[in-house]
Amino acid sequence: MSLPILAAEGPNGPQLAADINEVIWGSLAFFVILGIIIWKAGPAVVKALNGRTERIQREFDEAQAARSAAELKLSTSSADTPDLGSEKRRIMAEAQETATRLRVDTAARAKAEAEAMKERATSDIQNQTRQALADLREEIASLTRDSTEVLVGEQLDAGSQSGLIDTYISSLEGA
Repeated sequence: MSLPILAAEGPNGPQLAADINEVIWGSLAFFVILGIIIWKAGPAVVKALNGRTERIQREFDEAQAARSAAELKLSTSSADTPDLGSEKRRIMAEAQETATRLRVDTAARAKAEAEAMKERATSDIQNQTRQALADLREEIASLTRDSTEVLVGEQLDAGSQSGLIDTYISSLEGA
C-alpha cells in the first residue's frame, strides 16, 4: 500500500519547501526572532519564575512556622487538659455524696412531717372528742330537761331544773 502523493510535494519531500533557500532564510529568521525574544523577554521570565519560587518558598516557610506553632499549642493544650478519667471519678464521687446527703435530708424531712402529722391528728382527735362530749352533754341536758319537764311538770323552775341536769351530767362524767 502506498501513501498518496500530495500536490505541494516537491523535490525535498512533503516536510521541506521546494526551495532550500527558503528553508535557510526561514530558519535564520526564526532563530533571530527567538534570540530577540530570549534577550528581551528572558530576564522578565526568569525574574517572574524566581519571584514565584521565592513566594512559594516564603509561603512554605510560613506554613512550617504555623505548623510548629500549632503543634506547640497542641502539646501545651494537651498538658493543660485534666485527666478525664480522674475528672470522671471526681464527678461521680461528688454525685454519690450529693445523692446520699439528699437521701438523708429527705428521710429526716419525711420523719419530721410524719411527726407533725401525728401531732395534728392527735390534736384533731382531742378537739373532736371534746366537741363530741360537749354535743353529748347538750343533747343529754336537752333530753333530761324534756323528760323532767314531762315528769315533774311545772313544779320545778328553770334554775332548779338546770341544777339537777348539771348534777346528773357531772355524775355521768364521773362514771
